Amino acid sequence: MSTFKILVTSQKGGVGKSTVSANLAAYLRRQGQTVTLIDFDTHGSSSTWLTRAPNIGVVVQHHVLPLDQGGNRPILDARLHLRRAASSSEVVICDLTWTDSIAGELMFEYDLIIVPTSVSEIELAATAGFLSRHRWVFDSAIHTPPTLLVCPTRVQPEQLQSDVFSKQRFPVSFMLAPPVLEAQSAREMFERGYLMDLQDNCGQSFNEFGKAVCAAREMRQSAQGMRQTTSTRVNIPANRSFSTSKVATEGVKRNNLLSNSATLSSQYSILGRHRMQKVRPEDMSNQSAPQTSASPSTQIASMGIPQFLKRMSMGVMNK
Repeated sequence: MSTFKILVTSQKGGVGKSTVSANLAAYLRRQGQTVTLIDFDTHGSSSTWLTRAPNIGVVVQHHVLPLDQGGNRPILDARLHLRRAASSSEVVICDLTWTDSIAGELMFEYDLIIVPTSVSEIELAATAGFLSRHRWVFDSAIHTPPTLLVCPTRVQPEQLQSDVFSKQRFPVSFMLAPPVLEAQSAREMFERGYLMDLQDNCGQSFNEFGKAVCAAREMRQSAQGMRQTTSTRVNIPANRSFSTSKVATEGVKRNNLLSNSATLSSQYSILGRHRMQKVRPEDMSNQSAPQTSASPSTQIASMGIPQFLKRMSMGVMNK
């Protein structure tokens, strides 16, 4: 199996991008994967976190891209570092603050793109704008588009009741990850430890996020396997190159798990259904029971689908 490449990016600062990058690298390493983190940001927050926290076995690299040189230099450097890291790791995670000086073609190098965002209406609008400008990447029929995972970060417990996602229209289909909660304990873990080890709601929320990333990876690899099987079963003469390309494109469309959906309910249910299939039948009755006074931790843990996302989905469906 080829290296799984993840890009954690946003044009906004302060959304927890470096926190997600460093702690996701640690989470996947704890799962037994060989992991390399490439920190492309000038401040190097994610690489510093991993190098100063207890060594967990993640290979850490810090390469500042020459964004001031413009042209193709930034994307060429990024590709070089990414491909070198991919030759020796099962997972490569790149932490990058996106700017307009970076060519959008770089996104095609990755299997999964994670976009952290707060749940404020202003930042959600900015995230929607960022995704709109790169819609051609996620809707591409020429290249295999990366899977898009939007992750609500630094979410306050009282914001679990919010319906802000149902008010914002996004231009591309995506999967919505369980939220990563804000907590003083998370700030205290900076450069000292990892969120997955916290014994509170914040730690539990991050572990649910990590499980969602693993599920998204399984889904993409399964879809790729289906596309490859479909391609090998199609018998088309060699002189029909256009038809071959058309069949391959149609195969991508048929098996693209994120296509044909622009509503929040469909976007999230894709990942929810995948997780649901892995729950034992005897657990289903317990987890499907109504919860009238669930705590934040119970809301997050319920099949990985937070209660506030269920409510938002209902809000979208009732519109």
